[in-house]
Amino acid sequence: MGQALRATLPSDVEVHMLVGERFEHYWPQISLQLDFIPQFWATWWTKESIREGVLSGRFQCWGVGDAQQIRVVTFSQIATYPANRIFQVILAFGEGIDEALPALVATYEKFCFDSGCTIAEVTGRPGWSSKLSRYGFRQQSAVLTRKLTQLKVN
Repeated sequence: MGQALRATLPSDVEVHMLVGERFEHYWPQISLQLDFIPQFWATWWTKESIREGVLSGRFQCWGVGDAQQIRVVTFSQIATYPANRIFQVILAFGEGIDEALPALVATYEKFCFDSGCTIAEVTGRPGWSSKLSRYGFRQQSAVLTRKLTQLKVN
């Protein structure tokens, strides 16, 4: 996948949920790509927890590309709250994400409908606000973080 992620997406991209053996087939390449972007996932997960999350069905892994190559990978989960089921895109990487957005959004919308989700969320860099606004997404909040140092108690 390393080279595949650098290729340009054709206009007829396909989005597939990667499950079971298909996910395991691509996992070594996905894992390698995760090594290049730990700043986007390592605060919350380990690579093993991402893998196990997909294998257990807690996370969904989506591959975008054609029959030969996956160029974009996204991970999502469904959060269930008393008021709503929320589809959350928690990680996306690869080359050609902008070109893949129409296919991704259409796929996600169908998945949300089939899964009973009433809200969709995307967690990502600030630049996603402008890219997703054309699809009806609006920034609702900001997440600010700070790494804590060990407290010393006397």
